[in-house]
Amino acid sequence: MYIDSANEKEIVEAFEYGIIKGVTTNPTILLKEKKERLKQIESILRINNTTLFVQILGDTSKEMMNDALFILNNFSKDNLILKIPITLEGLKVIKQLRNEKKEVKILGTAIYSANQGIAAGIAGVDFVAPYVNRMLVNSIDAYLEISKMKEYFSNHEINCQIMGASFKNANQVSEALISGADTVTVPLDILKQFASNDLAIHAVEVFNQHGKELNNINEMGNE
Repeated sequence: MYIDSANEKEIVEAFEYGIIKGVTTNPTILLKEKKERLKQIESILRINNTTLFVQILGDTSKEMMNDALFILNNFSKDNLILKIPITLEGLKVIKQLRNEKKEVKILGTAIYSANQGIAAGIAGVDFVAPYVNRMLVNSIDAYLEISKMKEYFSNHEINCQIMGASFKNANQVSEALISGADTVTVPLDILKQFASNDLAIHAVEVFNQHGKELNNINEMGNE
């Protein structure tokens, strides 16, 4: 599971829960912090020496490739993964990177269909990110599309992980994982929904209260 955020306090808190493997960002998330792009990337990478996903910018393959090289020239490739939109121009960039910089890891982003995900897998990306909630609000069965991608990757032995993204609530996260997603990226509020439950919290409170009462009985017995 990954945290979808560029806020350093949120990222630090998310890592405290022990289930976060890294950080995903996009231009919209970075813009919220009102800080220069390279400085934000540098600051996030320093947190737990984390793995960070950074989206490449540009309308054309040339613009995207130039931005990819700009990012790669400024940061180590060891814990940096490039996010490239799965469009026709994006596929050109992926081909070029696979020919020239095979060691670079790539996530195919802005996935709205199994067709895109399958194309990305064939192109050689390491991850694909289907946009679950955005698909659902556009009357696309996100979970069916995920299962199709998973089946294709499995049948053709394509080593590509499905990272569910764009969630509105924790139930969508569970459905994505059950449908075949290997992992997910979520904002902090949904991470907290996913890993907590009001009924469980109440049960723990009752147990703790009864534990205190037990301690009182023990203390009375020792008098």
